[in-house]
Amino acid sequence: MSQTKTQIVGEVISGFPVTGVVTATKFVGDGSGLSGVAGFVTALSPDKTDALNQVFTTDSTLQIGAGTSVNVTSTPEAGNLAFSKAKDVVVGTGATFTIGAGTTLTFNVLGVF
Repeated sequence: MSQTKTQIVGEVISGFPVTGVVTATKFVGDGSGLSGVAGFVTALSPDKTDALNQVFTTDSTLQIGAGTSVNVTSTPEAGNLAFSKAKDVVVGTGATFTIGAGTTLTFNVLGVF
């Protein structure tokens, strides 16, 4: 498969349609048209003019899938702290959930559960 590379210098006025993967050092804008991007909570409406855009839901449980391994380790730069919006953790069969040495993990940081 052949590839074509295009370099754009300056501002694109009329848009630049791309099919495939776009890689950049920085994306600028409000991101309102992005999809597949997870956030901290989910708005009940994507329409910014709808009042439900300011009402949110979030899962109360952190699921660790069967057979997977999760290791939560923070850094001194972060005060050795890590946090989750979830209230509970459910660890699947054969899964491991480890909190690294010196790391403090806090749950329900939103205080909603």
